[in-house]
Amino acid sequence: MGKRMEQAAENIITSLDLPQDLFLGYPCISFNGNREVYVSNHRGLLIYETEMIVILTKPFQLKICGRNLLIEAYSKEEIHIKGYIFSVEFC
Repeated sequence: MGKRMEQAAENIITSLDLPQDLFLGYPCISFNGNREVYVSNHRGLLIYETEMIVILTKPFQLKICGRNLLIEAYSKEEIHIKGYIFSVEFC
């Protein structure tokens, strides 16, 4: 999809108040304090270390930094990460 078509689709979805994660493939990110992160609509892992995990998503990479990070569950739909989360960066 071209840039202009993608922008038009985003404008329509926004004006109709539809969920962007569902219609545009954007990730949905949920936190449980600073100990757990759930990421749905991902496109895989780029880096997996105990102090940093980088997840690929459609519009950006999601960089999670912390201590004792562990992927508790991984599926095509969702990633569940546990540990002490210090920061989340959208790259």
